Amino acid sequence: MTPTLKQFFYHSRLAPGQRHSAVSDIISTARRFNAGHGITGLLVFDGERFCQFIEGPPTEMDALVERLKTDPRHVDFTVLISDAWAHERLHPYWSMAYAALEGPAYLTDLLSRPGEEALRQLQASIDRLDVN
Repeated sequence: MTPTLKQFFYHSRLAPGQRHSAVSDIISTARRFNAGHGITGLLVFDGERFCQFIEGPPTEMDALVERLKTDPRHVDFTVLISDAWAHERLHPYWSMAYAALEGPAYLTDLLSRPGEEALRQLQASIDRLDVN
């Protein structure tokens, strides 16, 4: 059976001059867009850096990734996992879950790991994150 879900995992930084209120705009826009396009995922923000995992139908994912790459609200867009495929979603119920962190320690540790290992670490720590 051919996998039908495309997965993408990246990190970036809030662009200079962007207010932290941009994050709430990102979340509300992502939740509406993702729900209508079969995309699910998780965004983690530590006050400066974003780390996001998304998954969904290939055509919709490709279009979203292209938009993310050029979004002026963030810089230093760094791909951790691209063009990964899956049979089942890791986050089937989250159009876009969000976890705000206090301080950089968690993402510093997470992003020091290679892509697949970083994703495993993120998955293993979801219960400890304040995800909403």
